[in-house]
Amino acid sequence: MRTEPRVSAVAATGVVRLISQYGGDADRVFGAAQVNMDAAADPVALLDLRRYCTLFEQAARQTGLGSFGLRFGAQYQLEDMGPLGLLIVNSATLGEALNRLCTYFPAMQEHTTLRLRLEPSTDVLCALEYGIRDGRIAERRQDAELTLSIFMRIFTRCLGPSFAPEEVHFEHLRGAEANDFRTCFGAPVYFSAPINAIVFRRQALNAAMPGADFSKLAALHAELRNRSAAARPDDFIGRLAHEIRAGLAAGDVSMENISAALGFSRAGLYRRLAGEGVDFSALTQNIRHDLAVFYVTQPGIPFTDIAFLLGYSELSAFSRAFLRWTGRSPARYRRESHGQGATL
Repeated sequence: MRTEPRVSAVAATGVVRLISQYGGDADRVFGAAQVNMDAAADPVALLDLRRYCTLFEQAARQTGLGSFGLRFGAQYQLEDMGPLGLLIVNSATLGEALNRLCTYFPAMQEHTTLRLRLEPSTDVLCALEYGIRDGRIAERRQDAELTLSIFMRIFTRCLGPSFAPEEVHFEHLRGAEANDFRTCFGAPVYFSAPINAIVFRRQALNAAMPGADFSKLAALHAELRNRSAAARPDDFIGRLAHEIRAGLAAGDVSMENISAALGFSRAGLYRRLAGEGVDFSALTQNIRHDLAVFYVTQPGIPFTDIAFLLGYSELSAFSRAFLRWTGRSPARYRRESHGQGATL
């Protein structure tokens, strides 16, 4: 049975106000994303993660602000995150705050990787890594950007507004808003990375969190343990799609590579897919199609970059595939998606 990942509605706190601030129509945005506005305002509600991601993509499109997610994260208050936010801001140190964030993030968002990792090539750098593990969710650029922007709020809460990481990495292709990234992170930003990450100096983990209050920590831990335990396990097809998406980016989407990543033999994966009624090749093509359509609608991303990401060695091969999928060339599809007419 397919299990759709969910996210706490508190992750959308303030989005209606920001849509209006940038001239958008919140009712239209929520309607296009099929998200109930009342549910999004309920702090104990859980939203469909795919629709949550679509909500922010629609907000970016309708407001014309490609960096909508970054702006949202920059104004987000950690206390609005509910019990997890309160546990973070009342931690003794930055390291304790980030470890608690990683431990209890399933209470906030399902089917997601969040980990604090020491860089293997050096003993002075750490990376806070984030990624959705359901590869069927193609439209997630805004989610990645708003999430890392919110995580930056934890760093600046502890280390002050002048803090800048060493590097920031994003899974998605580079868009056209380079200045917005420099303003948000104050550090080099790299795209088409294996996972979204904030890379910073390890010594920062020892910094004290100002104004921490330890009086309610026991109750917060108990509530978050219960919420984390209620999180639903990963969906197998979602994980498979995730590994296919990663394989496309790495240039190896073979059955051998994907089965190994999932801990199966090739024959074992075939048997599991047969039991699920899923065709590997068809799923791979569906993921290519969804990613292609998403990236083609993003202004400023060269079609050659999209072709390479999807495993096409030549732009012409990608263009033929896109025409077969949509009945339109990539250039025409991009123009039409931005209301610039249908003529070639």
